Amino acid sequence: MGGNLIAALGFRVSSSSSLPFFCFTGGVTPKSSLCRVADNKDKMRGLKLPLSQTQRVRLQRAFEKLQSLSAKANSDASVTVADAIPVNYEDAFLKGYGTTDLNGELVATVCGVVERVNKLVYVRALRARYKPEVGDVVVGRVVEVAQKRWRLEINFSQDAVLMLSSMNMPDGIQRRRTALDELNMRSIFEENDIVCAEVRNFQHDGSLQLQARSQKYGKLEKGQLLIIDPYLVRKSKQHFHHLEQFGIDLILGRNGYIWIGEHVEARDSMVIDQAKSIEQSTVVEGINRAYTPLEMRQNICRIANAIRVLTILGFNVDLNLIMETVELSSSLKIDIHDMLGSEFHVLVAEMEAERRSLTTKRKR
Repeated sequence: MGGNLIAALGFRVSSSSSLPFFCFTGGVTPKSSLCRVADNKDKMRGLKLPLSQTQRVRLQRAFEKLQSLSAKANSDASVTVADAIPVNYEDAFLKGYGTTDLNGELVATVCGVVERVNKLVYVRALRARYKPEVGDVVVGRVVEVAQKRWRLEINFSQDAVLMLSSMNMPDGIQRRRTALDELNMRSIFEENDIVCAEVRNFQHDGSLQLQARSQKYGKLEKGQLLIIDPYLVRKSKQHFHHLEQFGIDLILGRNGYIWIGEHVEARDSMVIDQAKSIEQSTVVEGINRAYTPLEMRQNICRIANAIRVLTILGFNVDLNLIMETVELSSSLKIDIHDMLGSEFHVLVAEMEAERRSLTTKRKR
């Protein structure tokens, strides 16, 4: 059972060498152990974790415990290929994506979660491209500066479009866009800039339009971009997080793009003029702070490695679990680069299994 469970969670066990190891077949492979941007589009490279016999047993026990807890909580929600989907055949229903009729039964053709919308029954695939919804917070990379618009890569089947008229101007004044604004578009965003925006709507041709009319949206600098599977980022009321103890902004993009960067104060357009009056007095201080301090970079990398570990283990990425992982590494005095080692992956899996077990007992 342990081998099947590990395989189902995205690991394969190798016994070809004297030292057993797990090879994860999905997730983000960091380019280095410290302070490099994980913007690699090929997120499916294998990441080998050399495990001792004891570590392998501990990891299997943790996953078995997690599977048992998940099975009790959601017995019919998750399906794999060829699993039967329970439906009421007396009532009319519509077969949706990821389902087919086999010998009079409705079965799943993909691994995922069963969703029901009125009479429509479909399976939401886990490992798939991002499927946008209006209002989603996304992080993207500028790939083209066109006429009155920017094109962004957001892990969707098409590039998203951010119109010049759909964002706040640098001066913060609400006004019509002029030809001069169009000429100065590259001073706002240029190719390869990282931008945070919100899904506005869909066009008739299937293209996606974004907007950035709030001060919390815009260009992202002095940080690190991680790319993970979109299904690991659940939709919530808050995708912007300010980690005050670290002075870091964390943006969990629904498209699987996660930004970890130095905190930037969102200024209201009403106080822009007042800010300009004191700008000259802070020029020297601004020049001195043009770089990111070492401690800040270390904090960014520690949080980024915590997210990488959670992604490799297949856990949903949310603020609470990220902070618990960071606190675990700090309490055990684990170096940043050692967080990507096998022992820490096992510790995080055991921590999550224990946390979910306690949560289940409290609900009872």
